[in-house]
Amino acid sequence: MNSQPVLRLPWGLAERLRALLHPQPFQERFAFAVARPVQSASAAPTALVEQLILLEPQDYERASGASLVLTERASSTLNQWMVQLAGQGWQAVHLHSHPPGIADFSATDDAAESALSRWLDAQGIAHYWSLVWPAQGVPRARLWTRGEATTAQLWLGLAPMAGGAEVVSPALDRQRAFGPGLRQVAEQLRVGLVGVGGLGMLVAEQLARAGFRRFVLVDHDTVEITNLNRLPSVTERDLGHFKVQVGKRLIKQIARSLGHEAEVSAWRQDIYRSEAAQRALQHCDLILAVTDNDLSRTMALQLALDAGREYLQAGSDITLGEDGSIIGLRAEVTGAEIGRYCPICSGRLSPAQASIEARAYAGDAVAAHARSAGYLPDVAAPAVMSLNAVAAGMLVTEIQRRAAGLGVRDLLQIDLQSGAIRALERLPAGLDCEVCGAQATGAATDRSAADSSGRW
Repeated sequence: MNSQPVLRLPWGLAERLRALLHPQPFQERFAFAVARPVQSASAAPTALVEQLILLEPQDYERASGASLVLTERASSTLNQWMVQLAGQGWQAVHLHSHPPGIADFSATDDAAESALSRWLDAQGIAHYWSLVWPAQGVPRARLWTRGEATTAQLWLGLAPMAGGAEVVSPALDRQRAFGPGLRQVAEQLRVGLVGVGGLGMLVAEQLARAGFRRFVLVDHDTVEITNLNRLPSVTERDLGHFKVQVGKRLIKQIARSLGHEAEVSAWRQDIYRSEAAQRALQHCDLILAVTDNDLSRTMALQLALDAGREYLQAGSDITLGEDGSIIGLRAEVTGAEIGRYCPICSGRLSPAQASIEARAYAGDAVAAHARSAGYLPDVAAPAVMSLNAVAAGMLVTEIQRRAAGLGVRDLLQIDLQSGAIRALERLPAGLDCEVCGAQATGAATDRSAADSSGRW
């Protein structure tokens, strides 16, 4: 694993920052951000940018296409904020742009940031981050520690901005269209997979075949005879075995065929009950929820947001009419971003349904009552491998697009019965969300495709 410091910038925040730092006509711009230190699988310092603070025009003493100077008052205010943030466990990030022809930190940046770092050290503050986003070229970041700068890895969402291994397995050559970003992501990212059933097993297989090699699998279920129609590489000999064991075996077999070894941690516990499994997931970089209930998805979402991790979920659904005929064959992928949107405020998850499902853990009488009322059905919903494969492919392709820096979709839906397809790059926040921290934009929450469960 790379031991460089890592600064992560959510994709939506990165798009906003790029627009702010590169006005037309171009003038150099400055911004201030707040980052949360997060745990990393390596010992390298890692932080996630969560809040962007903009400067007002009066905060600039001078700003042109080739330079900028903040007023003494603005600089003093920012320095005070940095001290206050550090006292609360946060880290400051200085962000600025450069005109064409300057693709990296300049000598002026070096001197000013070094002086600031030494001043912060005198205040008892060891670290702060800086980021430069040239008008031409990729953004770059570094971590200042007591007057010394260390080049940092910068990630915009799942897209690494530079570096990464160039050695490619011949078996992976034909996915070269996604570029070196996918290779670096597949090599470095630890993927947490909640649910290793008919959909989750296909997701694990496709990610492994794309070169991903670090997994945490969480599922307490065992293979049953009804799983044989949709679990890859599963036979009658696997009946009664834990699905995570089967998934681990499958991933390792694929990895060896691609010329590397996979690192797979299999947890045979219920995510709702096991604090150890929850901690393992929070050490992942990307958490995927592919279960068939709102309770486990809500738990996975909360774990991801609390730990500052990327989150995506996927599902499939076969909807039947009153006469038993198929009226919907749906697959969906959506995600979350701290401070902007999540499946709860966008109507993809129902806290009420999650609360009902939690009754199964409260005792036999409570669970029996919920079942008698139809809230906890004893008969599983219809499922087929073909539709699960569509949802799995949509999810893995979204991960590949993000890793290659091709953009982010907040919501992707397809109904193979009606032929309807919806791909939304941005879901508006219709309500303030206590889960992800999104603030209402005044636009209605996108619920036009949602059924009574809120999932669609």
